[in-house]
Amino acid sequence: MELIKFKSKGRNDLLASSIESLVNSHSQNAFYFLISQQLRGGKGKTYKNFDKKLSSGNYQELEVNGSQDSRRIIVDMSNFDIFATRDHYKTISYAGKPRWVN
Repeated sequence: MELIKFKSKGRNDLLASSIESLVNSHSQNAFYFLISQQLRGGKGKTYKNFDKKLSSGNYQELEVNGSQDSRRIIVDMSNFDIFATRDHYKTISYAGKPRWVN
């Protein structure tokens, strides 16, 4: 399944800033801390992948700026792949992996 590569929309792109923090995290603990700050509703939400836009995985959905905002980050917790959507899952792009992942 080929996804487009995530691109920033400029200096004030909150989604890109959130993804950059995850990708540049220096350790697994730092990564989990950052995720805990953005888990949907503070409790976390599993991304079900009903439309099969992503391969099978163990996905968590992260909010960028609250539930009313359509931007989301999806993290595959089994291999740490990071995905992004600006339009509430109509399109999903691949954003990378944290630098500490081999």
